[in-house]
Amino acid sequence: MRHVFRTRRSRRHAGGPAEKVAPAGSQAIACAVLIFLAAPEVRAQVTVAETASVELSIHSAGGERLTGGQVKVEGVAPDPNMPDSSWTVPLPLDGTPLRITLTRGTWYRLVASAPGHASRTVDLPAGRIPRALRLVLPVDPYRLPPIRAVSGGTDLEPVARSASQVRFDTQSLTYAYVGEWLRDLPGVTVRRRGGGGRQVVSIRGSRPEDVLVLLDGVPLNDPVTGRADLSVIPTSTLHSATLLRGAASTSLGSGAGAGALLLTSRRVTGTGGGLGLRLESLGGRGLDMEAGTVGRAGRVGMTLSVSEAENEYDFVNSILPGSPVEKRRNADFRSVNSTVTAGVGALRGSVRFDASERGVPGRMGTSLYDSARAEDRAWTTFAGLETSRARTSASWRHHTLMYRDNELVTGSSQQVDEFRLAANMRTGGRVPVTVGARLTRETVRGDGIEGSPGRTVVGLQIASALSAGDFRIDPALAMDVSDGVTAISPQIGLTWAANPSTRVWGRAGRGFRLPTFGDLYFASQYLVRANPDVSPERIVLDAELGAAGSWKIGGARLEGETALWARRTEDPIVWLASAVAVWSPRNLEHLDSRGLEVALGLAAPEAHFGWRIQVAGTLERNRVGFGSNRNALPYQPAATARLTVQAWRRGTGGRVDLRHTGARTTSVAGTRRLDPFTTVDVSLSQSLGRAGVGLSFLARIENPLHQRYELIELFPEPGRRLVLRFEGRKTRE
Repeated sequence: MRHVFRTRRSRRHAGGPAEKVAPAGSQAIACAVLIFLAAPEVRAQVTVAETASVELSIHSAGGERLTGGQVKVEGVAPDPNMPDSSWTVPLPLDGTPLRITLTRGTWYRLVASAPGHASRTVDLPAGRIPRALRLVLPVDPYRLPPIRAVSGGTDLEPVARSASQVRFDTQSLTYAYVGEWLRDLPGVTVRRRGGGGRQVVSIRGSRPEDVLVLLDGVPLNDPVTGRADLSVIPTSTLHSATLLRGAASTSLGSGAGAGALLLTSRRVTGTGGGLGLRLESLGGRGLDMEAGTVGRAGRVGMTLSVSEAENEYDFVNSILPGSPVEKRRNADFRSVNSTVTAGVGALRGSVRFDASERGVPGRMGTSLYDSARAEDRAWTTFAGLETSRARTSASWRHHTLMYRDNELVTGSSQQVDEFRLAANMRTGGRVPVTVGARLTRETVRGDGIEGSPGRTVVGLQIASALSAGDFRIDPALAMDVSDGVTAISPQIGLTWAANPSTRVWGRAGRGFRLPTFGDLYFASQYLVRANPDVSPERIVLDAELGAAGSWKIGGARLEGETALWARRTEDPIVWLASAVAVWSPRNLEHLDSRGLEVALGLAAPEAHFGWRIQVAGTLERNRVGFGSNRNALPYQPAATARLTVQAWRRGTGGRVDLRHTGARTTSVAGTRRLDPFTTVDVSLSQSLGRAGVGLSFLARIENPLHQRYELIELFPEPGRRLVLRFEGRKTRE
């Protein structure tokens, strides 16, 4: 680092080999000019001895304040004759902010690190020392702390697990929607019903209803269908996301049998604001705004996102003779999302509003759905208290879903209320133990359902960590009780630190999923019949074995990760049609899933020029049925792969993504298959700063080869799309 800074200084004073001797008069004039030009530097040196106090606050990407770890401070003196400085400061164990004293006029580099988290480096140019600085460390899934709390402090997770995290407040330009980020992760599949349609996620060969999605601790899963629609949550209103692969019922309860996606609303990190604009093909456009302020009394912030798209495009109707080209209509989409957050000390709270209204073009946009519309509105409130040893939170969500088809003038609607109360506490001592409790209450009414049926679930959890040299064992146990149903969810994980850059882990556990309200109470007017006797799903085994490492190769670094996983579900709930075309849920015997995930990356992340190559792929096999009748899980590809090439120079960057999706069946019967397809995405980005304002621009061409494919049968994708995004931010931490 000293060599870089000294090189820039030496260029101002170095002379060329063919230097000429100037006349005496010219030398006098030159000396006077040099004295004048040097005056500002002399004045700057007068203030070198002045110091400033900086308040450092270190947090995890999940939101909690970190109490272990350290901050390394490296300072490069402004004068080559002065010595540089370097020292390390441990983070306070009581969770209070860390104060360090820096010298003005010195260039500093701060490196924050903590167990279970990737380090973060921040450069402070000379003369730009802030009064307060908030650093957020991303979670390293291979170096997790003994007990990690996520999702607003409501959940517990042991160490041995494949996990991924992202900070959307720094990545919203790249990922405007959660589904765009999930597509980059191995073992994850995102399904959508045509352009602008609903988006659901599958983890490791699961059905979408087996993935629990929490926003500030409140489930986004529709209590009727069990699925969460990710298309209605823009990342401009989110702070971070955590994806947990594998059963998480030990800490999250029902619905997390295959994994969980934990979302947190945008938080205030400093005083300032931002503005974002989005323009896309097919009439897509959006506006994002955010503002926040931090003072002695606390912090307050707000976000607002408005989006809309027409989504009309031509498609080939393959089910009609001659495969005519038709226009996809009634596929427009509009949404409004807003959050207001506030915090005082360890207290924080938020109020959130999400609303969307879209057309339902149905299969190939036929006349059966010429005017079908769907509307979705939700209010979410959250309050939490966080200390170094205990965390509590309460959240409530009021959700209204409305649908109107061509024949129903007034349409139908459902109202769902979901309340969640959670707390956990960590004990001290050599063996850390975390105990937690959770209470959830759900009610639903409307849509022909008699009365207002509800469900209360009480959960208790306990987790610990036992260390012996390079090994650590993480046992956990949970019990959930609901309406006479008791589910025991044990889990145990083992982690081996083979060396400082290599980790090997294994995990095995169990989980469950209660029937949805649709399974139990769905009205019969839609040619479906509920089944009040359907039993909960039981994940009798969910296991994984993984390894990850990092190696330096010349000036680059190679990082690799692989995981083998297997899951067996008994009594899976599947909707099947009867002989008279009436659909109803029933418990089949088994659902078996197993697979392999591999990810490799080679990168040279230099300050002024860098590059990165990433390769990731998933192989999996799923079979569902009863007796000898076992078929592949619908719409779950047997293989997926991604190749990403990135390069950047200063603020300019480019990225190319090559994605492959294998063949899929379209029903449990497995009689029809969708062909595999491969797409290419190309993007360019530019970032710069002017007068304390950060400006960023992204241009992306999705599917430039105009590859036509269907993620869902008879729901064609639009083909080539152009995406333009702009962001401007000014924030003082």
